[in-house]
Amino acid sequence: MKRTGLLKILHDTAFPVNRIVIHPNTGFDLGFMQLKYVSNLYINTGIEEFKNGTAEPFCSVDIMLLNECGPNNVEMAQKLWDQLGRPEKAILVYNEDGNRLFLAVK
Repeated sequence: MKRTGLLKILHDTAFPVNRIVIHPNTGFDLGFMQLKYVSNLYINTGIEEFKNGTAEPFCSVDIMLLNECGPNNVEMAQKLWDQLGRPEKAILVYNEDGNRLFLAVK
């Protein structure tokens, strides 16, 4: 599994709930090299449940790598941010074997 460093969360009411935007350098940390990826998103669960595959996915998510998103930031929908409990920071963990993305909040 690959992970990012601690990312500041930016939220927007115009974003669809199934889209996350990160900087290309952050995407590189996860092994992403293209503009867009589709993955299953996991939130509000423990890392152990995510690792062993017993957690249920929240939704299918489009992960966009855009330079407009500053380094060390992650952009998401206001609705998703609300469901996470309105945290300030998060870490993304990607399991490439199962194409699963875990959003761990701090």
